[in-house]
Amino acid sequence: MRPALAPACLATIAVADHVIRRRRPPWIVAGMFDHPAHLATAGLLLLNLPARPPAWTAGFLAGSLLPDVDHVPLALRKQQPRLDDARPFSHCLAAVIPVAVLAALTRSEALAGATAGSVAHFARDLGVGTGVPLLWPASGHSVRVPYRAYAAACALLAVAALRKRANLRHGL
Repeated sequence: MRPALAPACLATIAVADHVIRRRRPPWIVAGMFDHPAHLATAGLLLLNLPARPPAWTAGFLAGSLLPDVDHVPLALRKQQPRLDDARPFSHCLAAVIPVAVLAALTRSEALAGATAGSVAHFARDLGVGTGVPLLWPASGHSVRVPYRAYAAACALLAVAALRKRANLRHGL
């Protein structure tokens, strides 16, 4: 692991959240900041996981953006969503099931990583915006955690990744 990777992920999240929360850009512009923050959140998680095959890692990072595939048709509409609109059904655990089943059937490392990455996507969305309808269709209720909890978790993940790197470097 490169020493600057964890702080770079944390800085990416901080800048994105500052712009999104303080500047309140249009939805399409907010996405240009939110997607790198999703990748950075996934990166912090990845830095704390045991080493994985490259295909799994690539799938994990791609999967961390997968629930936002619904942004493509939304971006093409004349009336675009607002930042405080509820997240669509692609942000529920049921939406991850087809990827998980396909990963199991094909024994694909990339799809297994994409499954985990899709769930990692929710880690960020729980703390920013309107929350996540995790249990849809059983419940349309959006689950949220305070933003401070998400930010603190990211900071702890960055510290843990740096400690892990230091321990590896010193043979501990």
